[in-house]
Amino acid sequence: MSRIRLSYWPILFLVLWGCRKDVEDFQPYEPTAQVLENLLSEQAPNASTHTTFTLHYLATDQMLETAHGIRIFLIDTDHLFANKSSGLPVLCSTCPELKIEVTEVLDKGDIVARGLNTIGDSGTLFESGGMVRVIASCNGQELELLPDRTLKIQLPNDNQQSGFFVFNQIEIVGNGKQWTNSNQEVFDAEWPIPNGIQQGYELLVRNLGWAACGRPLTDPSSLFCMELPVGFADQNTLAYLIFKNQQVVAPLQFDLGKNKFCYPKAPVGFQVELVAVSKLGEQYWLGKAETEIGTNATIQLATQRTTEDAVLNFVKSL
Repeated sequence: MSRIRLSYWPILFLVLWGCRKDVEDFQPYEPTAQVLENLLSEQAPNASTHTTFTLHYLATDQMLETAHGIRIFLIDTDHLFANKSSGLPVLCSTCPELKIEVTEVLDKGDIVARGLNTIGDSGTLFESGGMVRVIASCNGQELELLPDRTLKIQLPNDNQQSGFFVFNQIEIVGNGKQWTNSNQEVFDAEWPIPNGIQQGYELLVRNLGWAACGRPLTDPSSLFCMELPVGFADQNTLAYLIFKNQQVVAPLQFDLGKNKFCYPKAPVGFQVELVAVSKLGEQYWLGKAETEIGTNATIQLATQRTTEDAVLNFVKSL
């Protein structure tokens, strides 16, 4: 009997090893992070934050104004644009259909929904005083600004502060979209409106596309992390660090080794809300908690079952 029992051990070891390997390779759910990004970008932004202006044979200066008060100035229009593909100048007075598309970001919910952030050079966060994207085309051909020209943009803001610069969006390989400081100062501005005077910021941008009015946060910073329950990772979760009293949003990056979502340069001492949106199978989950950024801190974040509508409403409310 003892010889029979001993002969079972090699077979049992192989069976257990095979089971262990299956567990390591098994993924209970399909990756859904991209599904979440698509859901937010398509359904969370306010429809009125995207405006298309169509102009025909524009031969004079033109000021365009969106429903939310952003103003775009087209000055000396025959010496403003070039064809983006060829680089050849495009005279607006000869363009049968000049389209100017303007996309606005009104709040932190829009920043999250549009897949944006307030990450500047070397990962330093900045406070946003407003974001806008301007795209121009002539008869469907995309345009760019001529090298020596700028586009004047005015962003309404009733709480003007100093220290803001023009930030341009760039692509960072492996890290998605971030921003770089152009070192072009942002100016205070005011202009008449039906009920009085509107205050805001004036940006002179040298490139079409996304531009932001940003003030770098130079406070001491630290690694700051969020730890979610087992099963929530970058394949099925979008995680964010959202400041309570400033327009600052930083997506958290998943550290596989630590099994945490982290940001390496979080300014210490700021009040923030940690947010995690997840989708496992057909079930949505939402985690949120308010805290203060501390030195090398890790916050345990619980998640709760929720619905697609509840996720969208929460993002819109940020």
